[in-house]
Amino acid sequence: MSYWSEIVNNHEETDFNIAEDGAVSKIIYIDAWRPGCDQGAVIATVILTESGDVCIIYRDNIARTNAYAQEVIRTTVAKIKEAA
Repeated sequence: MSYWSEIVNNHEETDFNIAEDGAVSKIIYIDAWRPGCDQGAVIATVILTESGDVCIIYRDNIARTNAYAQEVIRTTVAKIKEAA
């Protein structure tokens, strides 16, 4: 059984206050749900900068090594780079 039952990357932000957010052009949040839990949590954030760099901020350390989480994060990174 996987640590998470579902992981999605469907929450994006593109409307930023430049004074506060600097050179960020897009943020995608990676949300995950544990088996049997109704409430999910953000496990990672993928950020695209205006210069085209992609940064990953892990909010749950298990996401660094979990195969399911890494698969969704790789897909998200490819998606955000393609949109750049």
